[in-house]
Amino acid sequence: MNSRLASIIRKEFIQIWRDPRTLMLIIVMPILQLFLLGYAATTDVKNISLAIWDQNQTPQSRALLDAFRAADYFRINYSVGSEAEYRTLIENGRARAALLIPPDYDQRLLEGNAQVSMVLDGSDATVGGTALSTARLIGQAYATKILADQSALSGHTVSLTPPVEVRTQVWYNPDLVSAYFNIPGVIGMILSFITALLTATAVVRERERGTIEQLIKRMMKHETRDHCAALIKFTAASGAWRYRIACFEPSIHIKTPDN
Repeated sequence: MNSRLASIIRKEFIQIWRDPRTLMLIIVMPILQLFLLGYAATTDVKNISLAIWDQNQTPQSRALLDAFRAADYFRINYSVGSEAEYRTLIENGRARAALLIPPDYDQRLLEGNAQVSMVLDGSDATVGGTALSTARLIGQAYATKILADQSALSGHTVSLTPPVEVRTQVWYNPDLVSAYFNIPGVIGMILSFITALLTATAVVRERERGTIEQLIKRMMKHETRDHCAALIKFTAASGAWRYRIACFEPSIHIKTPDN
């Protein structure tokens, strides 16, 4: 290796370890950005704020509400008593959906034609679509459970198995956590950003200290000097990332088809 290039590389490494601010930029700031961009800025839809208007107030209606509570997608935060109340909650953004149970729900449930209404806030298509599909699945599962209970009480054996069953398998991310997909891209983005930032900081620091002329006098081209500084910062940042990934790796387990 060229002796001038080796001396510049050695100097950059020494300055990184001697400067606490540079170490903070390499270690602390990428960790904060990783958690903020990888976990806080997630696309997972859960805990949708739900308002209920239970006009029946019977064990049957409360059982339906328990089915919605059991799902991780809804959280019953408001209990209203009129249309104006849940309309105000949805318009103010405090509730994303409202479940309306009619007064004759228990009677219609015995007759086999009970209906409930779900009002959704469609301003956010992602949240609205997830709430719509989840509400339908909860309703279908609860209806199947009611049919099974009624057939067991009547003593008649009724086959509730559908003629076609679709069995799904989710590989590599069975819980469908978006952070497992976002974090690798976030790591590459932060690494490239930190590399450019630290390279610019090194050049400015050399100019402030008055030592950049010494580098120029070493007969090294400006492009070569900048590339050398970028290489040093990239190597240091990559090493820091590898250390953090090694620390977090035991707590992250990605399932594959073989395990």
